[in-house]
Amino acid sequence: MNFGISLELALFMLSLYPTFDEMSTAEEWVTSNLGETASAMPFSFKYGDVFSHELMGKWKRIHTSEKLDEYRTKQTVTFTDPDTGLEVRVESVIYRDFPAVEWVLYIKNTGSSDTPILEKILPLNTLFFPNSLTKLHYARGALCCIDDFAPVEEELKAGKHLHLQPGGGRSSSEIMPFFNLDMGPEGDIAMGVVMAIGWTGEWAADFICDNENHLRIQAGMASTHLKLHPSEEIRTPRILMLFWKGEPIRGNNLLRRFILAHHRPKPEGKPIILPIILSGWGGDTAESHLGNIQRVIKHDLPVSLYWIDAEWFGQRPWHENTGNWTVRKELYPQGFKPIGDMLHDSGRKFLLWLEPQRVCKGTPWHELKNKSDWLLELGNGVPEYKQRNINWGIPHEDPRWIIYESRRSQIAEDDRLFNMGNPEARKFLTEFLSDKIVEFCLDWYREDFNIAPLEYWQHADTPDRQGIAEIRYIEGLYMMWDELLQRYPHLMIDNCASGGRRIDLESISRSTALHRTDWAVDSIHAQCHSYGLFHWIPLHMAGRGAILKKGNEYEIRSVMTAGLMTQLWEQDDDEMAQDARKILEQYRNIQGFYYGDYYPLMPYSQDNDAWIAWQFDCPEMDAGMVQAFRRERSVDKSACLNLNGLDPDARYMVKNIDTPGAEQIPGSELMEKGLDVHIENCPGAVIITYRKVR
Repeated sequence: MNFGISLELALFMLSLYPTFDEMSTAEEWVTSNLGETASAMPFSFKYGDVFSHELMGKWKRIHTSEKLDEYRTKQTVTFTDPDTGLEVRVESVIYRDFPAVEWVLYIKNTGSSDTPILEKILPLNTLFFPNSLTKLHYARGALCCIDDFAPVEEELKAGKHLHLQPGGGRSSSEIMPFFNLDMGPEGDIAMGVVMAIGWTGEWAADFICDNENHLRIQAGMASTHLKLHPSEEIRTPRILMLFWKGEPIRGNNLLRRFILAHHRPKPEGKPIILPIILSGWGGDTAESHLGNIQRVIKHDLPVSLYWIDAEWFGQRPWHENTGNWTVRKELYPQGFKPIGDMLHDSGRKFLLWLEPQRVCKGTPWHELKNKSDWLLELGNGVPEYKQRNINWGIPHEDPRWIIYESRRSQIAEDDRLFNMGNPEARKFLTEFLSDKIVEFCLDWYREDFNIAPLEYWQHADTPDRQGIAEIRYIEGLYMMWDELLQRYPHLMIDNCASGGRRIDLESISRSTALHRTDWAVDSIHAQCHSYGLFHWIPLHMAGRGAILKKGNEYEIRSVMTAGLMTQLWEQDDDEMAQDARKILEQYRNIQGFYYGDYYPLMPYSQDNDAWIAWQFDCPEMDAGMVQAFRRERSVDKSACLNLNGLDPDARYMVKNIDTPGAEQIPGSELMEKGLDVHIENCPGAVIITYRKVR
């Protein structure tokens, strides 16, 4: 009896429909703030000594609208200063399938001389009038500890000013750029707005509640103070606003569905489904990798992607050698083609690690410093952020460790940063990667990024051009990714930055974090990281490979997400292979549920004596699943979990995937009384599926 959901259905599933009220709220907000007759725009900047709201009412204004497709309309409002020729253009996309709007601000100098200074450029600066105390829900970033992606709730009381930014120039390093504002009830139902930022650099967000409970929200780059040369144009971070009514988790699920519908990579035009991965270290031999792949093929394991990590290049340890991309012939005498060919012949795909934007001293690419503006220098930098030999010299428990790791500016002395803002340098790097994609037969390009770029950008800026190096870098990064994806429609990008430190609305449109953290040290860490990140983005992977063997279900299920990282068992044994195949088939049967709506069923906990559980529900399929974990020191063998999103008048067939048989339970009972879950093993994990009886 299979209660799972097919991956084909998961490709197109949109299981949470917006209500009429939500769509109306979004439409009213767009009309009032971005419409043709809007009296005030939801952005601001300072131009010379004057703020934009004092200027733009006097400027020429043009409004255009263009239908992009069945679900999207592009709206452009352009303001032009008659005195200096400054052109300010806001391009927004309004959605008809979600209560959502997103926009980017563009600023161009159409005059014949440099502009006055532009500063405090905020693509989001708007005011809300909550009905009661506002609660802000957000998450910590990829901190490289158990706290990665941990949920945070802040009460925005009168007089409160909360300032958030990621630190170091990587967009999700210390704080995730996704927020859910619960603004209290409107009548008998709560209402709120989800906000997301698309900027793979140093953004900042401010939530300011005045004494009358009016809430001002501001977001943009953390720092801008620059003039524009004639004909020069810049863009800002992308802003998303998505409106919801009900419970805050509804806002999170609307966001997850919105991302799957409109910000999901589509290799060869098909929405991406994350793989089952087997990984190997780049410092291992080709013979070793081929042996792993042969075992997968021999036992017909449904592993779809083979990943080779760092240290396949140069002559020194990987962290001292980025910039020397010569394949190590003693490890790979025929390069990667034999590996790619074996994978492709068996219907599988190949991923390879690179870190092209950090350039080490003593490598061929370090000589590119002689080309004008190709490599950015650190300058003096904060001494504490300069790491040597992957070692901070202090224990992980020291509070400084997390900040140092987040803002690490160097791994080796005189590390340089490839300047993505230089068109010639970017073209060189794009062509290099393009050549390697072909030469190495790559299906996935893994881009790592192990240093924080902010200090490099700041060092490159002059006093009257603060922020321009970051802007050009981020623009160039998107251009390079877009060019590679256009050249190679099959290509997928694994976005790694010392784990998941570059997760934002722009990056996830082009790439996926298959390795969301560098601190996936055990099952509890994996559970906590999943619990937090499931709230915000549907596509990510644990980065911790679990050994495929019977008896290891607790660890394997702890790392299950929309994709699965695995390790092979030690001995090539047919019986163990059969067990591994069964484990993977179990996962494939429930994998599609991870693309559904997420509901945490128990409080977030890092304790080793606790349970933790969550639910994924797919309403179109009238089906879903519950995952529950009993940790090592928990004395409780059972828990009662109240489910969400079910039809109270229907009956559901409920099944533990590890045991025979199933039972019918009314939807009202599952939601109100709860589902009794029993876990005998300690630690232990169960997966329970359900489907409506028709």
